[in-house]
Amino acid sequence: MTVVAINGSPTAGRTKALALGALEVAGEGSLVDVTELDADALLYRGTHPSVDDAVAALLGADVLVIVTPMYRATFSGVLKCLFDLLPPGALKGTACVLGATGGSRDHFLALDTGLRSMVASLEGWSVPTVVYATGDQVDPEAGPNDEVRGLLAQALAEARQVTAG
Repeated sequence: MTVVAINGSPTAGRTKALALGALEVAGEGSLVDVTELDADALLYRGTHPSVDDAVAALLGADVLVIVTPMYRATFSGVLKCLFDLLPPGALKGTACVLGATGGSRDHFLALDTGLRSMVASLEGWSVPTVVYATGDQVDPEAGPNDEVRGLLAQALAEARQVTAG
């Protein structure tokens, strides 16, 4: 099974720590970090191997762990730019774990209203369990706490069940 986690934050910090924590819990996989992608290629102003490789990784994944910071009650714009590069139906047969970081629990439902619909628009399937973590639950250096790791494990188990079935 190929697991790819996406750090959808334009900065390194809690969101990246959550994505890396997901890979640690999964015991395998690779990270696509939007901070390392060429900005002009993300905005359709050219091409770049970093973006080509990221798109190939997303298209080749059995399980995607999509992690974003919540801004203005929705996912990051840079994450949207990455997913806008995918062709129609790109996530068909792909199980997606949805995760986010935020300053408070107030934006928890944005995972269901924003990310779940984006995944569905590309024919992907998002697992029922979502992972939302606040600042006291993810340390940029130490990663997610045990509660969040438990949610990641549950969501990844759901994703494995879908891909095995």
